[in-house]
Amino acid sequence: MIDVTFLHAILKRIALGFAAAWAVLTAVFAAFTLSQDWMEQTIEGTMRFGGAGEAEIEVAIDSYLQAHDLDRSLWAQYVDWMGNMLTLDWGESLFVESEMLTGETAPNLYESGEPVFPMVMEATARTAAYVLPAIALAVTAGLLVGLYVAINPGSRLGNASLGSAYLLFALPNFWVGGILVSLAAGGVIADSPLLFDHALPILLTATTLLGGYVSYARAHSLEYAAAEFVKLVEAKGASNVRVARHILRNSAIPFVSMLFTEALALLVLAVFVIETLFGIPGFGMLLFEAVHLRDLPVVLGCILVIIAVGIAGNVVQDLAYGSLDPRVDTGRR
Repeated sequence: MIDVTFLHAILKRIALGFAAAWAVLTAVFAAFTLSQDWMEQTIEGTMRFGGAGEAEIEVAIDSYLQAHDLDRSLWAQYVDWMGNMLTLDWGESLFVESEMLTGETAPNLYESGEPVFPMVMEATARTAAYVLPAIALAVTAGLLVGLYVAINPGSRLGNASLGSAYLLFALPNFWVGGILVSLAAGGVIADSPLLFDHALPILLTATTLLGGYVSYARAHSLEYAAAEFVKLVEAKGASNVRVARHILRNSAIPFVSMLFTEALALLVLAVFVIETLFGIPGFGMLLFEAVHLRDLPVVLGCILVIIAVGIAGNVVQDLAYGSLDPRVDTGRR
């Protein structure tokens, strides 16, 4: 039987998510449409450099605005954009996709590109191909190291593992990746697609998250490692694995809270670095190029994906709370 209170909490999350989506999309739309269009400036500057007259420049700019449906009133544009975003009818990119992702040729300012929805979904799937394994790797390693250090304080292995996790977190992943890319370009190491398209993005993204997971797992595990119920379990001769399970069960809720909030915040930044460094045509690269070219349909679509991931993370978080501790009242959160 479905818990009505829990269902109400989930629906409340979704409603708040829609409100957040409207507010963020409105802010992005306003930022783009009310600011100076640098693509329009590019047309004017290029034509003036080539010796074009005022009439030719005006015709070119009018053609650009009409081709991209930017010559209507702001209100008409806003209503259409918001309706299309929320119904997943995101229209077409203002520029050709291949030009956005590779930068090999100058974008055609008068030609619409690919449909935005499949473009954004494809880029999101490419990013998820290395982000999800990285999160799984970071969570697993973080829990193991944090629990081991809490259960075995002062051990050499625990201290070495803790120090290694913090060192990997402190090392700038763009610097490590840049060195490896340079070595591959110089022929020092093999330029393997498996290494640079999959293995390294997973490892470097995991190290971005690992330090935080280790810290939280260790801190909350230490809180329960000295609890009376844990001492009772140890007194009964339970193995370290069984003791760790009891500690993890009780420290998991604050860890889950950090898992979604910190992961989303760090990954939004990490994907730009990783994908730019390794030339991965994923979500970060697509959003970066769309902002650069003022491709508003793609920018709004990418923003909507970020909001959707945030809403999904909150729902999964509530489900995890109920599973880990039925005493938690998600309806009041």
